[in-house]
This record gives sequence, structure tokens and C-alpha cells, in this order.
Amino acid sequence: MNFRTDMSMIEQAYFQAAGDEGRVAIAEGDRQILAMGIEVSAVQAGDVAPEFLLENALGGTVSLRGRLIGGPVVLSFFRGGWCPFCRAELRAMSKAAQAVEDRGASLLAISPQPLADSIAMARAEEMTLPLLADRGMTVASDYGLAFELPESMRRAALADGMVAGDDGADWRIPMPATYVISTDGIIRYSFLDPNYRNRLDPAVLMSILDRL
Repeated sequence: MNFRTDMSMIEQAYFQAAGDEGRVAIAEGDRQILAMGIEVSAVQAGDVAPEFLLENALGGTVSLRGRLIGGPVVLSFFRGGWCPFCRAELRAMSKAAQAVEDRGASLLAISPQPLADSIAMARAEEMTLPLLADRGMTVASDYGLAFELPESMRRAALADGMVAGDDGADWRIPMPATYVISTDGIIRYSFLDPNYRNRLDPAVLMSILDRL
């Protein structure tokens, strides 16, 4: 099964499970997110990638500058393990990690979920790519990706397992995004789509890396 087919099947199951009321809520949330224009105001290809230093679920800390010393970096922002589309994307990216490394690059994934959740997800899914904890949404904000989840989507997100911040009142999450950053710190490619159900196909990522 290829990536697009897998994502399509997950989307079909997602909408079916939502029911009529849930699908209305999703459509309203989609409309509100699109109106925010995050994909336009976020950091774009051609910009300098903001630096960061974050804890890694696999242990230790990771800095963008440190990773760029070894080659280009593929940086993926995801909402959290509670999101089925994020989990599917991360599984695909983890499987593609060796092919990315063969091209002299490395993969990093960032989310606001607690480090313990990332550790559990990495073990459950047997992921080897670094899962970095951006609990204060500082890095997502630096990249212009942070936004507050529309109220119409909150009930479904909680049912899926989302934790709304440490005090249960922080609904900020990142718009999923993927950046390809060259060793000079410049973003050479950005995948920015306000529809959280759309993700970058690893096969497309390989063709981008081949052109660096």
C-alpha cells in the first residue's frame, strides 16, 4: 500500500467515525483554519530557518544548528500522537529515514505533546526518528505555525486523546508542515497546507532531496 492510499483510507475512516454532526464540525473547523491564512504567514521556502534546542524522546537534546553540520535537515511539525494523520505520516517518515540518510540528510519531528507521550509513541510504533518536545509552542510560534484549535474541533480532538496543555486550557497546536533545510540554514522547500489531512508524500520528499 502506498502513502496516498494509506492516507485516503485513514481519512475515509475518520469521516465515517465522525458521523453527521462530527462532519459538520470538521467542515466548520476547516473553514476557520483556512481563514487564518497560516500557510501564507508561516516561515516559507527561501527564509532562514529559526534555530531551536529541544528535548528528544530518544534521549538528550537536539539543535537545528548541530544537525545541519552533518547535512540537510527535513523538519516535520505534527499535532501529536492523538492525530491519526500525524501517526500515519510519522510511520511513513520513519520507514523513509534510511533513504533520507542515504542522501546525506536527517529527519526531525516536532510536536507540543508531552515528552512521555512521544516516548510511548516511539516505542509503540517502533520509530527511530527523533521526536522533539515543543511543549511551550515556542518553536512552532517561531515558524509561524501555532494557532488555537477551533472550538468546533475540540470535542473530537479530546476524544482522540489530545491533551489541551498542562492546565487543560491551552488549545494551541501547530499546523502540520514539512521543511527541507540546507546546511546554510536556508529553507529550500516548504510543505504548508491548512488541511491537516494532507501530508507530504515521502516519495516527493526524496525527489526534493535529490535536487539539493
